[in-house]
Amino acid sequence: MFDFHIHLARLPQKKQLAQLLLDRNYDFIAVSCEPWEWEEVSQLKKEFSTEIKPFKVTYGIHPMIATQATRETLDQLRTRLEEDPLAMVGEAGIDKRYPGYNDGPQDQIFLAQAGLALELKRDLQIHCVGDYMHVLKLLEEAGFKAAQGQDTPSRETPRPIFHRFGGDANFVKKALPFGALFSLHEDSFRKKSTAAAIKLIPESNVFFETDADESFLEPAELLEELEGRLESVRLAYAKSLE
Repeated sequence: MFDFHIHLARLPQKKQLAQLLLDRNYDFIAVSCEPWEWEEVSQLKKEFSTEIKPFKVTYGIHPMIATQATRETLDQLRTRLEEDPLAMVGEAGIDKRYPGYNDGPQDQIFLAQAGLALELKRDLQIHCVGDYMHVLKLLEEAGFKAAQGQDTPSRETPRPIFHRFGGDANFVKKALPFGALFSLHEDSFRKKSTAAAIKLIPESNVFFETDADESFLEPAELLEELEGRLESVRLAYAKSLE
């Protein structure tokens, strides 16, 4: 199992849970969204990462705190990424439910992170609740380039990863030339337009996630729940292709 987006630092008894996940061969990317969470996943990585099985993490600034982010916050993010050459950038993005969606701050913080992804050659985990096409425009503004004609996207170029994907078929067609990856959640199959769009994504560009970020369960029970949720996404994906 590979959980492409989990907020391990926000879950209870995170160290015990991390050990159980690794013992069960439940692979994952531990995503972080703000400075306190960066520190938590960094410490987990130091404790649990090995050469045989690196502990996969991201560092980013979520749109929920975009209006609070400062130049110092961005400098701290850069430092985290430079210290960990395997870390992805994100969770970054835009979200119409939070301040700064229409008046600039979310766009500017996203552009800064997209620029870091390009500069440091890291994939970018993207959160979008709102206008997916606007995200593509921002990626282009930051310097991401779409492959032309019959060309395939260069693997040397960082890939945008659309987490908890909820876009439509037109967006998929526009995003694939950027080398986009799509991380599917149970919610991805609730909208008919998204469920139809998923059929257009090459299987090599599809991943599954729980996006787990809170629970009252003990680690062993939570592990069972996570496995069940991830399997549910896998089955929904298989059914969508029928």
